[in-house]
Amino acid sequence: MSSVDDPPSSGPAADDDAFAEAASALLGGSGDGDGDADAGPATSWIDPLAEAEEARRREDEAFADAEAARRARQRPTRGRARREWRQTERARRYAARRSVRFPIFTRSVLLWMLIFAIAGLMFGASGAFWWAQFNSQITQLKDDTRDFEQRSQSAQEAIDAERNAALTQIREANKPLAGFLSEALVVTLAQQFNPKVWAVATLDDRGQASVGSAFAVMSDKNETMMMTSFDVVKANALQPGPPDGIHLKKGVEDIKAELWATDPAHDLALLKVPRGNIDVMEWGPDDVLGRLLGSRVFMVSGWGGNGATLLPGLVVDVSQSTLRHTATLPMDVRGGPIINANGQVVGVASRAYFPAGFDPIEARYAPLVNVICERVLNCGGGKSRKPKDIVPPPTSTTVSTKPFQD
Repeated sequence: MSSVDDPPSSGPAADDDAFAEAASALLGGSGDGDGDADAGPATSWIDPLAEAEEARRREDEAFADAEAARRARQRPTRGRARREWRQTERARRYAARRSVRFPIFTRSVLLWMLIFAIAGLMFGASGAFWWAQFNSQITQLKDDTRDFEQRSQSAQEAIDAERNAALTQIREANKPLAGFLSEALVVTLAQQFNPKVWAVATLDDRGQASVGSAFAVMSDKNETMMMTSFDVVKANALQPGPPDGIHLKKGVEDIKAELWATDPAHDLALLKVPRGNIDVMEWGPDDVLGRLLGSRVFMVSGWGGNGATLLPGLVVDVSQSTLRHTATLPMDVRGGPIINANGQVVGVASRAYFPAGFDPIEARYAPLVNVICERVLNCGGGKSRKPKDIVPPPTSTTVSTKPFQD
């Protein structure tokens, strides 16, 4: 119980007493804490939490006093001071570490950042390795292909050389059969000679139809010189000659020609045609003429449904100005060109050329194409040609002219 003269209490105990007195007043007790004897015993309320806190405080104070007394009893040593310093320093460092906080970058974020950094380094190292490998392969490829063009050119030249050698061997092996192998092909290509070989129509010395063929030997934009057989047009060398003269035909085209020069000994006649730009056939050179023996040749006629007809034959004899062949020679082929398998003119077809002095009938003779330049044309280098002076026609004593006098 407290009195008026006592000094006021402080601390938790004073607060508890004040709380208890206030509780007693609310329950019906006197305000001064002194109760009447008639009112019965006084009632007080005790806070258990305050008592527990007070007891803990007293125990801590007692433990601290006991520890201080124990330390006071112990003799201070250097090792103990070192241990106490270590414990104090460890506690300070731990408190310092605990005091550091990362509001954004926590430890997990730092860990992930470290993982990503390591992964980036690994990818970077891998990329650098493969890039170096790629560059080394590119460098090797450039070194390997640096002389590619030169090597490819050398390889192409070697291939071409082997190809040419193989073709040469094949030609040499097939040379005996070349004419026979090309015969069917050349005959089917007769239409290609249509614009080059023309049909010749006139009358003979008896007034009968005389037909043959002719081919161009020179041509310009105004006129063309064409070669034929003298045997076909010999009646036109007489006076008087056939009234209709000489006609060259190709399809629906009919052109009147003029007899310009003749060589009866070789059965050659040169016609002048007032039409230019007629295709001129290629002549065989001397080396080709020298290899004619045993080769296949073809007689070309300007008559036929395709505008030209080819008849095959075999060369059985060759001299300086003459070849002998086995080809069938109808009347319409007279004066037409004789060509080889390459389409080159090598002679002129004839039924009236007898260099041996007799008619062989089966294997006939024909003048070589170079005789044209010797007898009726002035031939320069290449295709440069011009007609020779006109050869006078033969005398009329050998040919009857009566059919043309009526």
